[in-house]
Amino acid sequence: MAEVLGELVVGEWAAEAGFTPSIASVVAGRSGARLFVKAAPIGTGLGEAVEAGTVLADAVGDLGPRLLRAVSCEEWRVAAYEVVDGVTVDAWNSADVDEVLRVISRMRERMQPCSIRGVWPYAQDFVPLLGDWATLGVRRPPPISAPVARLAELEARWVAVLAPGVALHHGDLRRDNIIREPDGRLRIVDWTHMWTAPGWMDLIRLLPDLASAGHDPETVLRRSCWRDTPDEDVNVALAGLAGRAWRDCALPGEPRLRSMQREQAEHLLSWLDSRLMRE
Repeated sequence: MAEVLGELVVGEWAAEAGFTPSIASVVAGRSGARLFVKAAPIGTGLGEAVEAGTVLADAVGDLGPRLLRAVSCEEWRVAAYEVVDGVTVDAWNSADVDEVLRVISRMRERMQPCSIRGVWPYAQDFVPLLGDWATLGVRRPPPISAPVARLAELEARWVAVLAPGVALHHGDLRRDNIIREPDGRLRIVDWTHMWTAPGWMDLIRLLPDLASAGHDPETVLRRSCWRDTPDEDVNVALAGLAGRAWRDCALPGEPRLRSMQREQAEHLLSWLDSRLMRE
């Protein structure tokens, strides 16, 4: 990284947000020049994620940090990005909603259809993570008035609804993967998967996170460029995401992660319940 900086690296500060156990640090040289560096070995899925981010960088463009250099060092993959001045979003404010809608519109313009080769459907990769509502709902009934059988019916259509999507898909949009710059601009980080999905799916993934700060997800969806997405397709997405979150939040594991998953599950289920009550 000294070569990219143009000087000796004299300091490193590890990123505090996120849950992935790979190197993610800001490094600085003597003059104060900085880089954000991600690094991990191939073979664990982490090095592959770093590599995917470098492949996707041109398609992502200014929606994320600019890639400056990517190198391979034996089994390690290393990527150096510009440092985006700002803070990781820890709570959504009212001004963020308009900016989220702007970002989602830009994603639609840039990423549908996906311009990257070698991608595959997010829906297929997610199948092993589905909660299996037919059994999960009996073993651990969710806080929802809709019948568990309806959740299972929706979940069963996951691949049919989502696999045909042709947009480049982030797959993990939530506040710890978004940086708010001093002027309020939002930048998306951690593009780590070669995935496609319907363009609206990233928004659906993000809206329960906004709901955690009191923003009504249905209102935001109806204001977005994806307002005409079929209701049943949205319900399928919510049922699939909710099943995974509701199951995993009760498992042993890192407390911050389980807390985040519980929050996701509660807001996904609450939103889905309100939609199903209108049927």
